[in-house]
Amino acid sequence: MVVMPSDDKSNSFDHCHRRNDDRGTFPISGYDNKAFRQDGDPLADIISKPPLQPEEEPVPKGKFKMSRKEKWRILKNIATISFAFMIQFTSFQGTANLQSSINAKDGLGTSSLSAVYAALVISCIFVPTFLIKRLTVKWTLCFSLFCYAPYIASQLYPRFYTLIPAGILVGLGAAPMWAAQATYLTQAAAVYAKLTDQPVDGIVVRFFGFFFLAWQTAELWGNLISSLVLSNGVHGGGSQSNNHTMSDEDLRVCGSNFCVLGGSQSGNLERPPDSEIYEISIIYLACIAVAVSIIAFLLDPLSR
Repeated sequence: MVVMPSDDKSNSFDHCHRRNDDRGTFPISGYDNKAFRQDGDPLADIISKPPLQPEEEPVPKGKFKMSRKEKWRILKNIATISFAFMIQFTSFQGTANLQSSINAKDGLGTSSLSAVYAALVISCIFVPTFLIKRLTVKWTLCFSLFCYAPYIASQLYPRFYTLIPAGILVGLGAAPMWAAQATYLTQAAAVYAKLTDQPVDGIVVRFFGFFFLAWQTAELWGNLISSLVLSNGVHGGGSQSNNHTMSDEDLRVCGSNFCVLGGSQSGNLERPPDSEIYEISIIYLACIAVAVSIIAFLLDPLSR
């Protein structure tokens, strides 16, 4: 006996079938997930990667997509920091080279230099990371360069209670200054190497070489300024005739036979007049002000 389906069920089946036929089909697009290939996914063969948009240009491998002016901006910053350090150390090296002469009494000058480098040893351990994190590289440079100013100003009134604390301040500021300088040059070299598609190591060496070329000349300019001021003053005999006859006694203690012991006196070991020291100190203070201003107004920060 065969049981025929009722009309109600047939109508219900036809209604559902028509609803399924009314469903639309939609295109499928997206990225092909290679992890699900051969995993029974019926859509794996029809999914493909969308084409590259026409307005997008592929960036060459190893280069940044930057303006051409960025290259010259980096070179300008390297020249700026090098020139600022040259002026800064024209001031400091010129002053440091005179300490054993102008502040020879009781070993004040050499003691102040010892305080500088003793504080520098301690500063290298604790200060650079702390200061750079809070001030950034650029403003760490400005702050550290300014730490040299009190030491130069103390030459106007040289005492143990002025020169020694000022020397300690120089040492505390020197470590973050050199750390910030090295950080700036290294990161600028890395960007420049990417921009020009050159090896990073070669650019780092080139930038540091240019920097130390300028920095080493500071010794020359500092000694030149000191020599010009002292030789043209009263102490250097600028207003007197340099033509005089030396006795045999003077010649016997000249050159390799010269010795400050035994009561020998020499005008070259006397402290120059205060007016000449004031003149040198003011010139060197102006150099520090110029160096700090160059960093503050001409050097671009690393992050812009």
